Order: sequence, then structure tokens, then C-alpha cells
Amino acid sequence: MGKAILEFDLDDFSDKKAHLRAIAATDVFLALHDIDNMLKEYTKYSKGIDIGDIINVKDGPHRLNDFESKLLHRVCEIIRGNVADILDVHGVNMGYLE
Repeated sequence: MGKAILEFDLDDFSDKKAHLRAIAATDVFLALHDIDNMLKEYTKYSKGIDIGDIINVKDGPHRLNDFESKLLHRVCEIIRGNVADILDVHGVNMGYLE
């Protein structure tokens, strides 16, 4: 089995930043995974954005009508697609890392 050892000079500013990025990578991945799952719940199951669901807006609780539900669903689809595109540009394959 192969090994990978990362070595950083913590007295060097750029190495210290690279070290912090490396140790935060798992947390960042888990956060992105949670964001993707949340958006999937909105787009696939309409969780919390279905007709009649109540959302909190600036003026207080609001019950979603048909148009608003469809609009929110589409916005979530767009955001989820954009997040996937950004990850792809950076070579991040969420399925591969699970």
C-alpha cells in the first residue's frame, strides 16, 4: 500500500496557509456534501418549498403558492448545477470522495 506524507514549514507563511487548507479539506468536503444534499432535497423532493409550505421571509411567515414553489424549485436546480460546475472546474468529484 502506498503512502503520502505532506510536509510543511510552519515558519513559512505560504506553507502555513497550505497546511491550514490541507487540514480543513475534510471539513470543507463535508460542508459541500451537506449543501449538495440540501439542494437535492429541495429539487428532488421539494422539501420545504412545496405549495402550501410556510417559509420565513423578512415580513414574517409566508405560505408558498404554486408559482413561488415552482420558482424556488427552479432556483435551487440552477444553484445546484452551478455548484456542480464550479466543483468540476476545480477537479472535485463529490462521488469519488465519498
